[in-house]
Amino acid sequence: MAVSNWTNVSDFGGMLTVANDNTGGFFWAAMMGMIFIVSFISMLGFGFEVALLGSSFAGLIIGILFAYMDLVAWTWVVMFAGILVLEFIWIMYNQKEY
Repeated sequence: MAVSNWTNVSDFGGMLTVANDNTGGFFWAAMMGMIFIVSFISMLGFGFEVALLGSSFAGLIIGILFAYMDLVAWTWVVMFAGILVLEFIWIMYNQKEY
């Protein structure tokens, strides 16, 4: 069982990093994934492409905030940016008019 060292927590940022310390650095990355999944499932009524585009954008924005707060690595943020780029390419490929 991991024990938190609460004497090092002196501000709100310290409270956020304690969660990452106890989970091996994956707590906030998992939270980003949960936000992505919940927003994707919530928007499926509008269509698959819209749901993937909207949830990836939300994940990207939240990921940028978390990365600047040093809660997640930039690798997780780049994953959402990559999904967005691939989705844009997919939409452009499928929407060609001849």
